[in-house]
Amino acid sequence: MPLTLDDVRELDRQDPLATFRSRFTLPQGTIYLDGNSLGAQPSAAVAAVDGLMSQWRDSLIQGWNQGWFDAPERLGDRLAPLLGAGPGEVLVTDTITHNIFKLLGYITEGQRGTEGQRGTEGQSRARPVILSEGGNFPTDGYIAQGFCRFGGFEHRVVPEGEALDAYLDERVAAVVLSHVHYRTGRLRDMAAITRQVHASGGEVVWDLAHSAGALQVNLAACGVRYAVGCTYKYLNGGPGAPAFLYVRRDCQDRAWQPLSGWLGHASPFAFEVDYAPAPGISRFRTGTHSPLAFAALEASLALWQEVDLAQLRRKSQRLIELFRESLGDCLAEHSIADITPDEAQRGSQVGLVEREHGYAIVQALIERGVIGDYREPGLMRFGFAPLYLSHEDVWQAAQHLREVLSEGEYLAPCFQQRGAVT
Repeated sequence: MPLTLDDVRELDRQDPLATFRSRFTLPQGTIYLDGNSLGAQPSAAVAAVDGLMSQWRDSLIQGWNQGWFDAPERLGDRLAPLLGAGPGEVLVTDTITHNIFKLLGYITEGQRGTEGQRGTEGQSRARPVILSEGGNFPTDGYIAQGFCRFGGFEHRVVPEGEALDAYLDERVAAVVLSHVHYRTGRLRDMAAITRQVHASGGEVVWDLAHSAGALQVNLAACGVRYAVGCTYKYLNGGPGAPAFLYVRRDCQDRAWQPLSGWLGHASPFAFEVDYAPAPGISRFRTGTHSPLAFAALEASLALWQEVDLAQLRRKSQRLIELFRESLGDCLAEHSIADITPDEAQRGSQVGLVEREHGYAIVQALIERGVIGDYREPGLMRFGFAPLYLSHEDVWQAAQHLREVLSEGEYLAPCFQQRGAVT
C-alpha cells in the first residue's frame, strides 16, 4: 500500500540526517532532485567566500602564504575519508577532464620503463591500448580518444554495460570506467573489476563523479590505485568547483604526469629552467588554482566531516524506493520506462525514459518547482541527495509528476523550447 503524507512525515521525524537540511540554502518552494548534476548551496559557503574576499582585500599577495597555496593538499586530506583514502593520497585540483589526461599520461609513462626504453610511437609500446566504456559520460571517452590521438595509442571502446573479459589482454595499458554510470545509475563492482584489470597487467582509472558523496567509497579496501572525481555534485562544492585526483601512496613517484605545470614542480619558486616533479601527490598539480572556489568547497567539506556515510546510503535508497512506490502504475500508463537498477547495483538516482516527451516533462516539473534534469535520448534523471532532501519532498515530487502526466501539462508549447543546458 502506498505511503500517505502522514507516513512520510513520520519517516522525517525519525530521520537521523534530518538536521542537515537546515544547513543548506534552497529557494522557497523548490524540491531539488538534481544534486547529481549540481549540489545545493551549503549556508556556510556564503560566509566562507565573503571571508576569502576580505582576505584578498586585506592580505593581497600575502594570502598565498595564509592558506591559499596549500589548499589543494589540505582539502584533499579533508576529502580523503569520504573516499576510503589516506592523508597525502588525494589532491583537489583542476577538472575531471584534466585529471583523466594526467593519469593516463602518468600511468603509461611509468609502464614504458627506463628513459632509454621510451619511444614515441604506439608500436614501440608493450601496452598500446586504452579502453573506455561506450555510453559513459562523454568527457571520459573524449579525453581517452584525444590522449590516444596525440600519444600514439589505440583507443578501444567496451560497449555499455558489457563485462571487460573479452576486451582485456596484454596490450591494454589502462581502462577508464565510471563507478556509477551517469545515465543509468548502475554501480560497478569496484573491487572485483580492479582485481581483474590488475591481474591482466593493466591499470584502471575510476571516475567517482556520481558516487563521491552519494555512497560509501573505499578505494583502499578495493585495491584502487588511481581515481578522479568532482566536488560540485553530491559534495556541494558549487558550480565549477574543483575536481579531485587520487593516487595511492605507493604509486606516487613512478613517472612524470604530462601536464607538467609550474605548481607541480618540486621547487616552483626556484624558477628553474628544467622541470622536476614534486614528490608525492603534489606532482599532480598543474597551474594556479582559485582560492575563491576552494573557500566554498572547504565550507562544504567541513560539513561532510559530520556525516555518517552508512546512514547516508540507507536514506538514499529509502528515498529512491519511496519515489518509485509513490509513482505506482502511472509510469506504465504513460509508456515511461524505469531503468533504475536494483538497490545493490545502483548509485543515488532514478532514471525514467520517455523518448518523445521526456524533455518537456522535466520542464513542466521545473515550472512546478520540482527540479530534475534531462539527457538525450529521452532520459529524465532524478538525483537523491539525502542531506537536504526529506521524505516529504520526495513524496510530493512523485505527486507532481503524476499530475503533470495525467493532466498533459507537458504538451504546452512553452515546454518544448530548449535551452543550451538541459
